[in-house]
Amino acid sequence: MLKRFLFAFIAFIGLIVPAAFALALLAAPPASPAPLQLPGCDRNLADASTNVAAMQTRLKGLDAREGKDVCTATRLYFLEVVKARAVTALCKSGPERELGRMDADVEHINEAIAARCS
Repeated sequence: MLKRFLFAFIAFIGLIVPAAFALALLAAPPASPAPLQLPGCDRNLADASTNVAAMQTRLKGLDAREGKDVCTATRLYFLEVVKARAVTALCKSGPERELGRMDADVEHINEAIAARCS
């Protein structure tokens, strides 16, 4: 009789523990990772924005007839926009990233370089 009791007890525990664990897993809310904020992101984003704005100003101030200077400035502007896109991709998440807009800007600048500079 003791043998039968022990066998029934172990069988009961063997069925209940995994079932309870499975129910606990199903009932638990999904873990949502906190957004990872890398150190220096705020400063890097501000620097990237400042550098892009400075290159835009420099590019707008050039005379279109100065071909070599315009090409150099456009290439530097392209570099700054690509760097700003990389910083944005690393430091921002969700809809605030606007990577599609930045990709379109990069493509537009690249086309301008191909059209003007040889």
